[in-house]
Amino acid sequence: MKRRLTLLLLLVLFPLCAAAQDDNFIFDMPDDFTDIDTLPPAARFKSVHMIGVQYGVNYSNVIATPRIGQEAIWTYNSVGIYYTYYHALWDYLNNFGLQVGLKYGKQGYASEYTQYGEVCTVAEMPILAKFKVDFARERFRLLINLGPFVGYRLSTDKEDGFDKYDQRYAYGIMGGLGLAVVFKPLEIHIEGNYQYSLASMYHTYKYSDIYWLYAYPSNIAITASIHVHLW
Repeated sequence: MKRRLTLLLLLVLFPLCAAAQDDNFIFDMPDDFTDIDTLPPAARFKSVHMIGVQYGVNYSNVIATPRIGQEAIWTYNSVGIYYTYYHALWDYLNNFGLQVGLKYGKQGYASEYTQYGEVCTVAEMPILAKFKVDFARERFRLLINLGPFVGYRLSTDKEDGFDKYDQRYAYGIMGGLGLAVVFKPLEIHIEGNYQYSLASMYHTYKYSDIYWLYAYPSNIAITASIHVHLW
């Protein structure tokens, strides 16, 4: 008799417990995937093509061994034209780019000795890797430049001009920092770059067959440029 009462009690209480569980513990789980099609897509970037013109001043010198009493000088009216390309990597990362330009200006050095010192008119072609970081809602950009350059000395202010001991071709490395202000489709860049030539201005025996001379030009270029987005 007791077993029958116990079984009957269990049969009565089991549905009640199940109903209580439905009311207190089982609830509708949110579907995390219902709104997946309404999420805004990640920002996508387009590749940027720009062309610009540049004006600057140079603070140039030579690093000479042995020393020749060299002193740095300022030269002005350096001009250039540049093409800049920023590649939108996978359409999501547009920090990296390439810049190619043509520059025309004056570089040189002074010396406390009369036989040394000259100012040369130089044409150069820099090929720079560019890295940029946009900030302030893409109104400003931090610029980082690094790459090689090649150049050619067109003329000199020495009375006798170039001789067979002068090396007119130049090549080296350059790099620097800058800040860009963006007013699309225009950008204004203020930059400072350091150039170091890996080619001496002179043959080692220009002044002596015994004491060789090495004179490697260096230059700090401070520039301002304006660029326009092509597409």
